[in-house]
Amino acid sequence: MIHFSYCLDAEGNLIKLELGKFPDALIPGAVSISATAAELEHPFPWTKTVADAINEIRFVPRPHLVGTPAQLISETRRLPESPFVFVPPSTDYAEDSQIMDMILLYDELPLASDGREEIVSALRGVGVQQIPFIPRFVQELHLGGASQPTHYVLPGWISNMKVYRKAAFA
Repeated sequence: MIHFSYCLDAEGNLIKLELGKFPDALIPGAVSISATAAELEHPFPWTKTVADAINEIRFVPRPHLVGTPAQLISETRRLPESPFVFVPPSTDYAEDSQIMDMILLYDELPLASDGREEIVSALRGVGVQQIPFIPRFVQELHLGGASQPTHYVLPGWISNMKVYRKAAFA
């Protein structure tokens, strides 16, 4: 049976999946970014493209694909798209209440405060990061809606297991 697959995350990054790993993650099996959205848009000669990922799966014998997420990729020649962004798995842990307290403290600090950078660094240490700006509405990541979103008025926070707070558009 095949042990790998690919998908695109909400940012458009090509994500490598190891099937069976992190089954409870927002993107099950996600282990790394194979190519960023920018690299896919303007690939280097060594960039793994969406076509490369699909071909890598297509050349696996069919009996090894049956019953896996890779089977659909082989049949449709399309990668699934996750509504979430990739966040690397973390071995460190913090209680949800501690994470939410840090997020609320971040909101209270002035924009130029060094404390904000320290909070971002501490949260990143436990596998929580801000949701990057995605210029289209994604229900799983955003609050409200905007026809021409330009920035977030309230940052969202996500780990590989949970959306702690959705981002709010301006």
